[in-house]
This record gives sequence, C-alpha cells and structure tokens, in this order.
Amino acid sequence: MSKAWARKTPSGFEFSVKIWQKFTHGRRIGDESGGGKDKWEAPAQADVDLFLKGIEPLLESGKLGVLLFQYPPGFHFTEENAERLRWTLQAFKGHPKVVELRHRSWSDRLEETKALLLELGASLVFIDEPKFGSSIRQEFKPVGTILYLRLHGRNRAKWWEHQEAWERYDYLYSQEEIRPFVDKMREVLKEFPGSRAYVFFNNHARGQAVANAIMLNHEMGTPIKTHPAEALLKAFPQISGMVPKPAPLAQKSLF
Repeated sequence: MSKAWARKTPSGFEFSVKIWQKFTHGRRIGDESGGGKDKWEAPAQADVDLFLKGIEPLLESGKLGVLLFQYPPGFHFTEENAERLRWTLQAFKGHPKVVELRHRSWSDRLEETKALLLELGASLVFIDEPKFGSSIRQEFKPVGTILYLRLHGRNRAKWWEHQEAWERYDYLYSQEEIRPFVDKMREVLKEFPGSRAYVFFNNHARGQAVANAIMLNHEMGTPIKTHPAEALLKAFPQISGMVPKPAPLAQKSLF
C-alpha cells in the first residue's frame, strides 16, 4: 500500500503517518469509552521493525514528512507514562517526529515535557479544539523544529455528548477564525527560520476540512491549482472565488 502511495503521488508530496495505536494507547481504540478490557501488550522492537518496514517505500522515496504520535486524552504525565513516551520516541530515533499530548498535566509540567521531547528529537503538536478543565494549555510557538497544527474544530456542544462520533468534528472554521493562524504561522516561521510547518484540518464531518484547507491556502497566498468538485462549491459557496474556474469543455466536431 505504501509503495502505491509513493508511486501515485507527485514529486515533492509528503505524507504524515500516524503511528500504530499499539505504541500510544493502552487499550485498543473503541474499548476506552466502553470500558473494555482488551489491552495492548507493551510494544517491542519487533513492532517497531514491522511498522518501519511497512512505510519503507515512503522513506526510500523521500516522501515521509513526519511521524505523528497521537496520545489519548487520558494519557497523563506520570513517571511511568513519561518513560513509555521516552521508549517509543527513542525506538524511532532518526525519523522526524511530532507528539500530540492532550491532557493538561503535560502543560502543567511544561519544562519537563519540553526537555523530554527535545532530547529525543520530537516536536509538540499544537491542537485547536474546545478547551475543558483537563485540556492541555499551549502557546502558539514550536517546541522542536516542526510547527505542526491539528485543527479539530470548535464544536463544544457535541464534543462529549453526541450520538455519532462524526458529530464532534461537525464544524466549519470561518475566514476570520483561520486568519489568526496564518498570521501566527508567518510570525513563528520568521522568528524560527529553520522550522517547518504542517497544518491538518480534522473537522471532516461533511467536507469542512477540504473547504477550510482551501481557505487557509487562500490566506497564505498559495494558489489552488485544481478546480474542486461542484458539490463542494455548492456546499461551501464562500470558497468559489478562491479556486480556479473549470477549464472549458472542448467542443466536439461532428466530422
């Protein structure tokens, strides 16, 4: 599969690869909310080797942008969890890494968190989502050499109480909400010229992520080269002036 990804994507395309949940979650995803007892065994070097073998074509083609280590909200700062994080990041030494920590205990002990990540060559993910008492607190500046943004939406009313999981991410950022991110990114990249920036929209419920990515590119002054599907323009008419017009259909001759 990853060989096909490398082959089918254009030159210069980069992949952000989320690490297998065995490395980041104590329980298998799906069991956490239901109170299931199906736990992962502690990861071992064989798991690291297997995962790296799976993404080898991306490494060989130079298309691996970064590895994302996304930890669950219940992953607190404890000595045991800090050691788990240390082992995992050390196991992927030499690869570009970003870590998404969501519990406030990591920002409450920010200096220790920063020291651990920097020691192991990892950067901290900046998260935009509704903030609650247990949510991580963050300043908009890089910890490490990569500025990595994950925008989950701001649907506070549906974040914890919803019938379907997608409802949590049913949110469209306005142009006014996107503009401060662009201003901050320009400011940070100017202050830290060796940094790289990645932005991912996770508000994917009804195609909002694609619309917001177009809006972000427009604010950044990055031209959109492809005309999006008409269904997207119909759902989000505010992006119509930000994308190229469709190429005229070639007139067919009867002869």
